Amino acid sequence: MKSFTSIRRLFALALLAGLTGCTIRPAGEHEERDAAFQAGKPFDKRFDVRQIPSLPDNPTPDQLVEYALLSNAELEQHYWEWRAEIEQIPQDGSQSTTLNVSAGTSITHGRASWGTSTVALSNDPMTDIKWPGKLDAAAKQTLENARAAGHRFIKAKFDIRNKVLSAYYDYALNAELIRLEKSDQQLLKTTATVTEAQNRAGRSGQQDVLRAENEVDLSANDIASMESQLVGQRTAINALLSRPAYAELSVPNELTPPRALTYSDTELVELTARQNPELTALADEIHGRDDGIRLAKLQYVPDFNLSAGTDLMGITQSLLGQATVPFLRSEAINAAIAQGEANLHAAEAMRRQAANDLTAQVITDIAVIHDADRQVELLEQSVLPHAKQITNVGRAAYESGHATLLDLLDDQRSLNAIERLIANVKIIREKHLVDLETIAASNLSAAHG
Repeated sequence: MKSFTSIRRLFALALLAGLTGCTIRPAGEHEERDAAFQAGKPFDKRFDVRQIPSLPDNPTPDQLVEYALLSNAELEQHYWEWRAEIEQIPQDGSQSTTLNVSAGTSITHGRASWGTSTVALSNDPMTDIKWPGKLDAAAKQTLENARAAGHRFIKAKFDIRNKVLSAYYDYALNAELIRLEKSDQQLLKTTATVTEAQNRAGRSGQQDVLRAENEVDLSANDIASMESQLVGQRTAINALLSRPAYAELSVPNELTPPRALTYSDTELVELTARQNPELTALADEIHGRDDGIRLAKLQYVPDFNLSAGTDLMGITQSLLGQATVPFLRSEAINAAIAQGEANLHAAEAMRRQAANDLTAQVITDIAVIHDADRQVELLEQSVLPHAKQITNVGRAAYESGHATLLDLLDDQRSLNAIERLIANVKIIREKHLVDLETIAASNLSAAHG
């Protein structure tokens, strides 16, 4: 009998300790932790793997993106937010109560009586022991939030890529416009020299000489203005790369060749709807709100308190249980359930609208890309050759005295405007392609099956 009593006592104490130390680990937590571990090695201070490669003298757009993904502080922020959500899972899946240990004895005439000494274990009476189903629902809800944070980390990677490439394209466009303006300036200087020669020969007036000189000066001013913009554009790129503001970054020698779009329009719409990280994150949060509703309904299930004790002689044991019944709280619990359902419906509506907005943006980006391809083909194959021919004929006519300086300058301005338009349209196309890739979280110029 004494052996049975001892076993019962040990069982009661073990039960109490197990309940107060219970932690629910939902299915999928390990996989989420592993995904974060693999994705965050460049940011984790425990690993000496954050080796950021030095930029070459003339970095390509892809090299700039690679550098940014290793160094950008905003992206690192999103990673640690993801990690923080993961570490919340065991907290929400654990009993918040603590295990209290108490001991006592009787003292008579200053002498302790070991025969009446007792030891007891109990949970903190200020924090009840929760029903395991509540911990399961809370942990699963937090896991869904962690998954949403993980997908937003992926979104942040493509957002950073978008920012870097857009900033680089602006930098490259400005450099191309400077090159075009310098080329135009050389023609204007040649025209001014011819005009001065004609003036000395009495075939043009001083007004034409001044007008030609003004055109050269205005061109020089445009070049100086655009060159001053390079400083701010370079600073913006360095900020995205977490480099010093005045760090050197070579000016692109030419516009990057246009990248092919290897998906059909229908495939693009389907791909973006399927792979968009924000839509996936919203879906995770919807699942989490489902678990939140289940948690609210479980508030009808009582929480409880346990205590177990024994005297040191092993003669008397005690086991006490108390239930915390949610009496007179049904109205508040019903309101919490209704609130959870309302939040769920709001999240569902938000995701539907986000999907609609993204689809509209995808279709707009596709239309802009197709139109840009059409414009570039027309301008480069037809309009630009004609404009060059018109300018060459006009210059010959001016030099032979069969056309005015104003006619020649108009022809030159028209040619310059067409060359600038082509450069701008090419950059607009590439930016919209990057926007599509950001939405789809995919490289759309890569070959696919």
